[in-house]
Amino acid sequence: MIATPFFRQDVATKAVVFDLGGVLIDLHSDQAGRELVEQYGLSPQIFARLTRSSFESHPRSITELAMVGKIETSIYLEAFLRDCSVKNPECVRANRLSVLGRERKDVLTIVERLKQAGLKCCVLSNTIALHWERLGSAREYPSLSLFDHIFASHLIGHAKPKKEAFSFVANALKVQMAECLLVDDTLLNVEGAKAVGWRGILFSDAPQLQRDLGDLYRLDPIEALRYD
Repeated sequence: MIATPFFRQDVATKAVVFDLGGVLIDLHSDQAGRELVEQYGLSPQIFARLTRSSFESHPRSITELAMVGKIETSIYLEAFLRDCSVKNPECVRANRLSVLGRERKDVLTIVERLKQAGLKCCVLSNTIALHWERLGSAREYPSLSLFDHIFASHLIGHAKPKKEAFSFVANALKVQMAECLLVDDTLLNVEGAKAVGWRGILFSDAPQLQRDLGDLYRLDPIEALRYD
């Protein structure tokens, strides 16, 4: 079957760009945070400060710096360990890795259909080097090979919701900003994408995503996307 361009206001969607954590894979951020607070004595206020990732204020948090590749993993982990009353480096490292969960097969099925429809499917993830080591495991995350491109914030030096992250991806894919669609579970990122000309879907679950995409993966150009 020949892929047909999907138009909305005379602009085709050519690339669907997925967030990783919270969309393509499960995240266990809350559980990991509770463990640091309850078992390792990190105060909730300090945990919130260390893990802030909105890129809305300065100075940047240790997580934000890690997300754009400004600090190494050792410095990132030391920041958490420093404020824990129980000093156990290996456990803190394991805690930070435990944030990553399993692949979401139902969402990945939608990705496969979009690719069959002739669309580029990519990942744009705000991530850190520590997590990237685990995400590179083909055994744990085999479906990441499904994507045409994977853009990791700590490698490209830019993170959502900043304009530079979206521009980097569009330029790399050689498409216009208006031809890109972001699927993300964070409203701030979706709003940031729309502000620079992308389209955006706020992800909640796979059935809702399928409805939000409309007939995009069914090769029916008449039934356009409805997500603005």
